[in-house]
Amino acid sequence: MYYFSMNNFLKVQLNRACYVSLLKANEIVKGIEEYRVYIRKLNLLSINPFLFIKCFEEKKKAKSILIEKLEAAAEKYQKEDNLFEAQKLYKIIYELDSKNYKNIKNYISCLEKLGQLDIALVLAEKLAKSTKKPDNYKLLADMQFKNNLHVKSIISYDKAMELAKTPYDVNDYTKMGCYYFNLYGESKQPKDIKNSFEYFKKALQKEPNNKACIKNLISAAGKAKYFEVQHECWEKYLELGEMDKEEEFSYAANYMLRGDVENWAKHYESRYENLQKASGYLSTSKPRYDGSQDISDKTLLVFSEQGFGDTILMYGYLKRLVKIAKKVIFHVQDPLYELFKNNDLGIEVYSSKLVKHDSIDHDYFILCMSIPKALKLNKQTVSVEGGYLKPDKELVEKYRQEYFNNDKLKIGVAFLGNPKGPLQRDIPIKKLAILDKIKNAQFYCFSKDVDDKSLKAFRKNKIINIAPQFENFAQTAAAMENVDIMIASDNGMLNLAGAIGKKTFGMFNYHYEFRWYDLTGEDCGWFKNVKPIVNNEFDDWEISLLKVVDEINKIKKGG
Repeated sequence: MYYFSMNNFLKVQLNRACYVSLLKANEIVKGIEEYRVYIRKLNLLSINPFLFIKCFEEKKKAKSILIEKLEAAAEKYQKEDNLFEAQKLYKIIYELDSKNYKNIKNYISCLEKLGQLDIALVLAEKLAKSTKKPDNYKLLADMQFKNNLHVKSIISYDKAMELAKTPYDVNDYTKMGCYYFNLYGESKQPKDIKNSFEYFKKALQKEPNNKACIKNLISAAGKAKYFEVQHECWEKYLELGEMDKEEEFSYAANYMLRGDVENWAKHYESRYENLQKASGYLSTSKPRYDGSQDISDKTLLVFSEQGFGDTILMYGYLKRLVKIAKKVIFHVQDPLYELFKNNDLGIEVYSSKLVKHDSIDHDYFILCMSIPKALKLNKQTVSVEGGYLKPDKELVEKYRQEYFNNDKLKIGVAFLGNPKGPLQRDIPIKKLAILDKIKNAQFYCFSKDVDDKSLKAFRKNKIINIAPQFENFAQTAAAMENVDIMIASDNGMLNLAGAIGKKTFGMFNYHYEFRWYDLTGEDCGWFKNVKPIVNNEFDDWEISLLKVVDEINKIKKGG
């Protein structure tokens, strides 16, 4: 009886080679099917008590062989970037053995490449909790980070280092620095960016000549407003080699944030190549004017660039260019044409929509944001003052009669910028309710695309939504000339208010655009008539707006 039982077992056991040969021939599906047939036969034999142990051991060995072959095939598929086939095999292995931790790691990697980060996270949680190994907690931290669970990623990495019981290396400090850096992007809490800075600083101490570590510290220092430290890092970075144009642009920003206008203007030229490609400046065969050439008998063509606010600001320098060139031509964005065309500077103005720049006769050209460099401006000479733009008198009177003929304090508000620009510059409409503390005031909305219903934040003081009727900046400037005070976030209206000389409160978030450079004094540097109000913390608009209320109430009292 025992002999015949063993003989039956051998006959079944010989079938193992069937699925193994299919797997070796890469016939994966058929091999798995054959394996399942094999297991069913062993299950039938295991009813015999003489064969139970033998069948159990054979099933265990058969599964081990199958998993080994499937793992090899899956890893091969993944290396070939055949992720569809790889994930199918990883899934089968997981179903066969949910405690195969090597397979789980591979499965997580495959799912990550497929963009299935939520499933990868679940597996990473299982892996870390099951094994209690430092590397698996680090993997969990990485998956949490990629799922934007930044606090959890920090907790998991701390757990990993606790389990490892080893000192942090440069990679550990860098990882934690990255996790806190991204947490700051979500929380906007200064403590988080300071933690990021400290971790990146320790990483650099481990490897002082590691350029990647220096770049990380540069980024964190900038967010933490440690601009002097950021500059020291840039100098160290330059000692180790040259920087590319993108890096030089950031280098220029650091100079500006430190109030060094001359070096900002010099390195800000790094933007030129990208602007050439994007805007077609290459189509002019004339040379660039850089301030070194004698243009007293030449025609200089000035190109607008970037936003409307930049063009409005740079228009303030044209009166200086007129003194050194025979003729100056300004090629501007179409919405600014009507505002600039009638001027008393003797310059010609062309609209980018109506006249192609390569058809304009000129000897030299310059991009408008390069004017500070060409004029060799510094912090003492960079101000354009205010009032250099003169709105059309007839339009001014038209708007006065229609909207501004009252004895209230007339306050213009521009709280939204270009929706394609950085939204952290904008002030949420609901925050503006604080301005209701100003008594006997008439408010005017100068921001485009604002729904009248949303302006109900003003409950006591009426606000007139004047912006929808403006077709160009000439009309906007004429209406703005009628207000007593402007309140504007960082958008084109702020530059326009500065240019026409209007008393203005410039509202800036905790992080502001680097070109404003020095917002610590009574004016913003570029315009003497613009007083900057900077949030003490990110999005802390309430405190800043209360400061504006106090300032305006002082003005009303004659203080």
